[in-house]
Amino acid sequence: MTSDPPGGSWEGLRVLVLSPVPTWPVTLGNRNRIVQVNRALQAEGARVALLHYPSDEEWRVRLPRAALAEMGRQWEEVFTCPVTRPLHTRPSEGEDHAADDWWDPAIGQMLDWLFKVGRYDALVVNYTWLSKALEHAPAGVLRILDTHDRFSDRRALLAANGLSPEYFHTTPEQERLALDRADIVWAIKEQEAEFFRTLTARPVNTLLHAEPVRPLPAPAQPDGVLRLGIVGGRNNINASNIRAFLKVADAYLRRTLLPIEIVVGGSVCDLLEGLRLPYLRLLGRVEEMDELYGQVDAVLAPLTFSTGLKIKVGEALSRGKPLISHAHAFEGYVPTHPFHECADFEAMMRAIHRLVRDPSALDALAEASRRSVEQAQAGILDTLRDAGQRAGRLPPSVILSLRFDQARIGSLGFDHLLDAARYAGVRAPVVFHFVGDPTQADPAALRLLAARGRAVVDPCAAPLPSEVAGILFDDARPRLATLPAVLDDPHLMAWFAALPPEPLPGPVRTRLGTCHMGALSLDGGLPDPTDLAALARAFPRFLLLEKAPTRAAAAVMRAAHADRASVPLLWRGEESRLLTALRGAPPGPVALICEDATAREVLPVLACLTGMLGREVTLFCPSPPAPRHGRHPARWACAPRPFASPRSRPSSRRPAGPPGAPPSWWSTAAPAPPCRHARSRCARASRICASAIRARRRWSRPRRPCPIAPGASFRPRWCGRCFTGATAPCRPTPARPRNMAATPAGRGCGANSAGWPRPEARRRTAFRAKGLPAQDRPRQHRKRLFPHFAFARPQPVALDAPENAIDGGCPCPPRTGPTPRPSRCMPAGGRIPPPDRSRCRSTRPPPSSSRTPGMRPGSSAWRSWGTSTPAS
Repeated sequence: MTSDPPGGSWEGLRVLVLSPVPTWPVTLGNRNRIVQVNRALQAEGARVALLHYPSDEEWRVRLPRAALAEMGRQWEEVFTCPVTRPLHTRPSEGEDHAADDWWDPAIGQMLDWLFKVGRYDALVVNYTWLSKALEHAPAGVLRILDTHDRFSDRRALLAANGLSPEYFHTTPEQERLALDRADIVWAIKEQEAEFFRTLTARPVNTLLHAEPVRPLPAPAQPDGVLRLGIVGGRNNINASNIRAFLKVADAYLRRTLLPIEIVVGGSVCDLLEGLRLPYLRLLGRVEEMDELYGQVDAVLAPLTFSTGLKIKVGEALSRGKPLISHAHAFEGYVPTHPFHECADFEAMMRAIHRLVRDPSALDALAEASRRSVEQAQAGILDTLRDAGQRAGRLPPSVILSLRFDQARIGSLGFDHLLDAARYAGVRAPVVFHFVGDPTQADPAALRLLAARGRAVVDPCAAPLPSEVAGILFDDARPRLATLPAVLDDPHLMAWFAALPPEPLPGPVRTRLGTCHMGALSLDGGLPDPTDLAALARAFPRFLLLEKAPTRAAAAVMRAAHADRASVPLLWRGEESRLLTALRGAPPGPVALICEDATAREVLPVLACLTGMLGREVTLFCPSPPAPRHGRHPARWACAPRPFASPRSRPSSRRPAGPPGAPPSWWSTAAPAPPCRHARSRCARASRICASAIRARRRWSRPRRPCPIAPGASFRPRWCGRCFTGATAPCRPTPARPRNMAATPAGRGCGANSAGWPRPEARRRTAFRAKGLPAQDRPRQHRKRLFPHFAFARPQPVALDAPENAIDGGCPCPPRTGPTPRPSRCMPAGGRIPPPDRSRCRSTRPPPSSSRTPGMRPGSSAWRSWGTSTPAS
């Protein structure tokens, strides 16, 4: 519901008119028809834009610049569509044309561009064979088809009168397809409107042709000759009817010798050049129809068969000329004189005979013409007002309610609003209802919203600044309405980006109300559940959207019987600057710098980074924030190392550096990310350990690695013959493996007190397998390779089964001997037998449960897995 327009039914609306003929010069009836309809729309307050698709030969071989300049003065905007296919082609299949046989794809491309860069409230398409253009009108644009004529069974009509098929002719099934594309169908006379109603369920109204009344003075008759005028376009229907009338007139005049002269004007003269009659004068083409009507005493309409309305009849009536017409030619108009509905050509000649004998009867006949045109104009005004009310009324839409200050580029709430408008605009028109101070809006954000749908502004916000009005309403009148008035119409849904400033006065007719709890929380925190429940009760159905269940939503659901759905805050975020920057950057951790880590604006950004994008976030702030557990899956960690949440990517907090700190400060202060070493086989432990340390250095890229205490970062597990470990201080603890018995440490693989296998044991094993003498590495060399760990002799310590094991089960086969082997995994005699490849060696990559984070495909650790000789 909107305020009534003060100037007319089309006041403040923009109309795009597609015409296959130019509107200048007005030398043909179809041109005059389009001109008069457009002028009537302008008189009702509409702003008319003309899209001309050249279908006349003169526009296809050259560009009439003079006519193009005159058309630019007629309408507010004029566009010319390029021609990419021949016109007036023969039917593609069968004897009749299909509905789209004359369609040019260039028209659709032009319409798509115009609707993208401009805003139009209605699209008027002239002629049925251009009806496919209606499919290019976006949702919310009123689609009107001005038929001009009935093309069904036109070929049969011409054949019945001895004429070959011409122009466009189709079947009722194809014409039904064209009519169903429109929201409103305009028939040019009531007889055709009744036929169209049998084909389609769309509303069909009659729009006659009438012009503003412009009486012309009667010509002087010094010679006593009654001059009669006939107007026609260049088609066989007009030529055939005129020839038939002249045949009857010639026989009647030979008997009566009436002093008359018949003047024929228009392009139909090209088809009558062979006629040579003493009372006939062919005027030819005329630039202005007043040139013909000004020199005749009365007008003749001799048509016994045809389609559509006779534009020549409307032109004569609007000029107040006496009209003698056949009954078929006067169809559509209200006859007010017996001479308006003559039964045949003989009756028309008798009427002419009476006017010759009594010239005073011309005045009565002219007054009857004025009465007929007045009634025709009343019907035209009713049809245009009905269409204007439909175009001005908001269609069933999705109403998005927001404040002007929420239209800010870069905010997550605005990004959420754009996502909602994009998804809703696929199935229904979108309408934005604005409240608040328009000066607080971002012009760039308003342009994005104007491209998504229409705008309605609360009257309290008027008058709008010129910049805001130009963006939202272009050059049209602003559409003003209160939110309760908008929701009182049966719209599809109302989406609230912010609660209305005042509660709704009562129940509304909009079918569904909805809001996103996450979007409302960005607007000053979650609203009072009581206010939200009062808003929900005003709708027949209310839907709460949230990413995860909350207590506030549960309270509203209980109080207002609302429904709930799990919906993310952002679906795709195509307009979000944050997502655009992160998606365009290479994958990796993200540093978030903020002044106050407890600010409410930080929480949705963290939710987007860790939950939606799965990024590892490091938060730099001047002071440690208060714990906020339970608000978001990413926890706060005051320790200088990242923290991993089981439900999101790792997020950590680090103190911000001093102002002007050099880059070296950041590299040394930032600790290495957690390193996890999966369970390994006995002889490969040191190699995998070194690979994990290199991976840790590569991930964090510190200038020097930060040592991690073994007691805090390592929990050992062992069996009777092997020893494995994992460094995962910040990883979630998986389920504890079953059937793990506690055994003394140091009983397998030569493990040290830190839990790592001795590198010299692996080295001696490899040398002995090749038959070389064992050589131990110097102790200093070992410390240089592994500075993080203290190498010492293993101490037998009894511990429980590990709780932080990365994978379950021991890699070594079970021991079947009666007695345990020595501490080193070697048989008696000091020689290692050939390895049992079926039990320990594997040439395939390790399973996912036993890989380390640093073991990427193609790395040295990956390639070395299964290649070294294990101890059996």
